[in-house]
Amino acid sequence: MPAWSPKRKGVRAEAELARLLWERGYAVVRGPSSGGGVRRRFQPDLVAARRGVILVIEVKTAREADAPVYLDAHKVIAMEEFARRAGGRAFVAVRLRGGEWRFHPLESLQLTRGGNFKVPRASSGLRLRELDEIVRGGPRITDYM
Repeated sequence: MPAWSPKRKGVRAEAELARLLWERGYAVVRGPSSGGGVRRRFQPDLVAARRGVILVIEVKTAREADAPVYLDAHKVIAMEEFARRAGGRAFVAVRLRGGEWRFHPLESLQLTRGGNFKVPRASSGLRLRELDEIVRGGPRITDYM
């Protein structure tokens, strides 16, 4: 795979975010066939858990902070279903140029005219410390039992 390929860039972004979340105290796993083409069931890029709160994360990169980031409708719907089954929350994590991460809850996505979804501005999401605050104050996994 060439060093510049979009797939390689995505894999690097996923690994970087997994490492960053791990260092902040989250348990993190990367979907084994993440980005691997057609699957029988949806597998998110990352699943992270801390203090009983589960985060289902789709990882994207953005060239410009104000640019939109597009997602296929089937992926968003499958992600929502995965998060529902896991009792967690779904986010689109966008790595901005320069290495900053922003987290967009699925409910903040906008429907496009073509029936897909978009993050309207990559830089408009939550910062990592804001995501940490949600996890600290969020529901615990035992709340679902």
